[in-house]
Amino acid sequence: MKTLKYLILLTVLVFSCSDLDEQVYSEISPSNFYQNADEANAGVISIYNSYSRSVGLFDFGLASMVIMPSPNMVARVPWRAYWGTYVLTSAEPISLPRVWNSFYQAIFRANVVIKELEGRTFNEDEEEARLALIGEAKWLRAWSYFNLVQLFGGVPMPLEPTTSIDGAKLPRTDITAVYDQIILDLQDAEAMLPEEKRTGEDIGRPFAATAKFLLSKVYLTMSGKPLQDASKLSLAQSKLQELINLEGTSEGFVLLNSYEDAIRTDNNAERIFAVQQTQSFEDQGTAFSHVWGGRFRFSAGVGQFHGGLSQDFYDSFEPNDLRRDVTMAYTYTDYRNGNTLTYGTNPYQPRFGIAQNKYVDFDQTCCDGDPDMIVYRYSDALLMAAEIENAINGPTAVAYEYLNRVRFRANASDAPSNMTQEEFTEFIYEERFKELSFEFHEVYDIRRFGKVEEALANHPENIRWNPANTAYQSYFDLWPIPLDEINANPNIGQQNQNPGW
Repeated sequence: MKTLKYLILLTVLVFSCSDLDEQVYSEISPSNFYQNADEANAGVISIYNSYSRSVGLFDFGLASMVIMPSPNMVARVPWRAYWGTYVLTSAEPISLPRVWNSFYQAIFRANVVIKELEGRTFNEDEEEARLALIGEAKWLRAWSYFNLVQLFGGVPMPLEPTTSIDGAKLPRTDITAVYDQIILDLQDAEAMLPEEKRTGEDIGRPFAATAKFLLSKVYLTMSGKPLQDASKLSLAQSKLQELINLEGTSEGFVLLNSYEDAIRTDNNAERIFAVQQTQSFEDQGTAFSHVWGGRFRFSAGVGQFHGGLSQDFYDSFEPNDLRRDVTMAYTYTDYRNGNTLTYGTNPYQPRFGIAQNKYVDFDQTCCDGDPDMIVYRYSDALLMAAEIENAINGPTAVAYEYLNRVRFRANASDAPSNMTQEEFTEFIYEERFKELSFEFHEVYDIRRFGKVEEALANHPENIRWNPANTAYQSYFDLWPIPLDEINANPNIGQQNQNPGW
């Protein structure tokens, strides 16, 4: 297990006092902590803990709000289906609070770290570490706000430590201002993080190229809906080219030869960022493989099969495309008797969807799986580069080269030649599902491509399985602010809820 994973449990015990809803059990406070690089490092690792608790951000939160709106998803569990059909309210009690609270807990902790470290100096041999830790906290804060602004639009934007409950009750900040702050944080992170890829006990943590990638993704997102700021495309391309120029060096990433290795091997050279998980401590693993695992695949009591991917999506892959069977378990072994279960036959029924196959842990119990949660990979950067080149210059040879590198690695044929600019854009949109499904990109891509109405119209839960027949409404382009936040924060209130919710 990686040292970062071991440190998370210790740091949450130390830093839980930073969260407004938790009781203070010790005399530790920011004023007498952060005296050296080790203490500062513990503070940064406490930010990661906000994302890592089981039955939380990924397995019950983002899986609903980001993955389920994909038109390729099937939901056996009714409350998951609501996120594909938009039949929900701001009072939804399971996914909304887990996403909102996890990201804001991370932001509150990052604010403390940034404030404390910016106001101190360390011994000369630890000054470089102090600056790098500020950069890492800013990267994590930027990533948290980036998720929130894409999900909810304008959100409260605390940038200083919160010392009282009233101090946390901030009004919503305009969406453009949130993006501006994200950019500032990432620019600082790029300048302050180490240039060399992390190794040893720090492997998997952000470095300068990680910031370059996310900054490019932020610019690209701003060029799409809802902002449609075309000026950001050239900025996205320039920053992404800086990243691509580092490919294969100690300061960059690579496209692995094996798609399966890119998915299965934690901290591999293609991973740009992932949230690490562990079985070593209670409540520090993930329930993802359990919640989204196939029925009777693992062991007694493991595998709730909340949903999966559709037969149509499976059939959309070329037969030799290696991504298909890494992404989906069309067949698997029944742990009870060793028989092979095949999708569409009892007990692996069509209504369950085809089980995801990216997060697999055969020795986990309910909630202690240790496959890291994939957030960004270098193949995403190459698909972004193809998309941006097409948007600026049309489907040039350069755009095809980036796209076909990703497809060649998957053993798929080259993309069709002579596509128009619009056809190339559509091809990239579909290609991102094939390459990145279950890596928490779905609703973000659907929204920035302007495909919410189309995705809803084609969603299996809306048109096939007990169809909801939900008609598209423009307010579906954002999720509602959680009702608990609306009720607790008079500076938002129902009058400032996203319209329609």
